[in-house]
Amino acid sequence: MDELPSEVEALRRIPFFEGLTSEDLDRLARIGERRRFGAGQPIVAKDEVGGGLFVIMSGSAELEVGGRRHTLGPGQFFGEMALLSGKPRSATVTAQEPVEAMVIEAMYFRPFLIKNPSVAVTVLEGVVDRLREVQDRIDTQGSPGGTAPS
Repeated sequence: MDELPSEVEALRRIPFFEGLTSEDLDRLARIGERRRFGAGQPIVAKDEVGGGLFVIMSGSAELEVGGRRHTLGPGQFFGEMALLSGKPRSATVTAQEPVEAMVIEAMYFRPFLIKNPSVAVTVLEGVVDRLREVQDRIDTQGSPGGTAPS
């Protein structure tokens, strides 16, 4: 069997795409495009509307959300909420060094889901899993002293 393109492998690492077949991932990769960003260049900004999902193929970027900063590297992603909701972005992401990213724009992703309903179901399941993971983290953090407010 031929080795899968790097875009397909990168998409496979995204939790809500991991259940897709290689053929589905290949079709999804075809609607994506590679973009390059220079060190210090903003990739997306908080409160921007639109855009899509970014998968970092090379380099590193800093994600700032809720006053916290996180470093993202190859294979990591951001923008899944913007891809699915069309709401303003909740984070700012800046290239720390030259970054190459695969971008899947919402304007292409939605028609893709309509043409590929099995992908839509798998993505929906993945999004629910991600929401549960976030809820579990919130529940675990609780309030100071370990007691939840009543």
